[in-house]
Amino acid sequence: MDNLLVVVSGPSGGGKGTIINKVLARNEQCTKRISTFTTRPKRPNESENEQYHFINQDLYDKLEEQGLLMAKSKVDGYSYRCTNP
Repeated sequence: MDNLLVVVSGPSGGGKGTIINKVLARNEQCTKRISTFTTRPKRPNESENEQYHFINQDLYDKLEEQGLLMAKSKVDGYSYRCTNP
């Protein structure tokens, strides 16, 4: 199946990243993961560019103004958006 888009949705800390990582590890055809930008601070178990790109609000606003972001959400006062694929 070509160009299948799968969306994994759930609450913060609900295990979405764990599920995505397991699916990607088991399926060689899953080659692309959308990059997500967030303005929230990095948690102790996270690393830059692994699950998120951690950026400040000014850069977030500039990317948004340029139309480079989509799928906007706000959680606990922090902004989240995906890049255009």
